[in-house]
Amino acid sequence: MKNNLNVWSFIFSLCCIPAFFMATSSASFYEMTGIHPLDIVLGMSVSTLFLGLIGLKDVREWKAMARSVFTIIFTAGFSLVLTFIIFIGRMLS
Repeated sequence: MKNNLNVWSFIFSLCCIPAFFMATSSASFYEMTGIHPLDIVLGMSVSTLFLGLIGLKDVREWKAMARSVFTIIFTAGFSLVLTFIIFIGRMLS
């Protein structure tokens, strides 16, 4: 199960990229729901980060370790970038 968690966190980290581009191009979603789409992508990225950390616990192969480290580094950096974008966007609006 833990190996599957590692794979799924890697897949979700890769899904964060298209979700970011869809969120930046959809202004009507915010008008309909009142929730900014980048907040949803940030939540997805942070939850993927925690899944990657949990999946790191039972890693036995170097491929799984590389996948887990990539997931953690990518989602941590992506979360920081999204937090910066959301923070600056709210300061300027």
